[in-house]
Amino acid sequence: MWILLVFLAVPILEIALFVQIGAQFGVIGTLAEVFATAAIALVLMRLEPHRNAHDVRAALDRDASPASPMAHSALRMIAAVLLLLPGFFTDTLGVLLLLPFVRMLVLAQLFKKLRAAHARDEVVIIEGEYEHRPDPESPPAPRLDDPEKRD
Repeated sequence: MWILLVFLAVPILEIALFVQIGAQFGVIGTLAEVFATAAIALVLMRLEPHRNAHDVRAALDRDASPASPMAHSALRMIAAVLLLLPGFFTDTLGVLLLLPFVRMLVLAQLFKKLRAAHARDEVVIIEGEYEHRPDPESPPAPRLDDPEKRD
């Protein structure tokens, strides 16, 4: 349900910010900001796979887990997508996600929620017995040790 609220609230917030900030920047300034952040986003998207490969390779060379570099890379790619979208709010979120300490805070919160969700999961074991009963209507399976079936 909350995702629907986000999809409804973000465009309304972006329009309000375009009206407020766009009045201060003017049309040319607002369009320049939109195109500049989109250009930066495209550059980031093109460079991120190479940076990710380098970071993962460096982590593996140190015998460390590549999970952290991959998570940071995913957040940097999300930041680039947010920068690509036109709007001041999404640009602000994108710039914030490019900062390493903000990514660390986001990942810490994400792992905290994942650990809590994992701790809530309880394994349920249902004990029982079963018996295999062949279907009486199906033909019997051929036996491999049957001398009549040998070539």
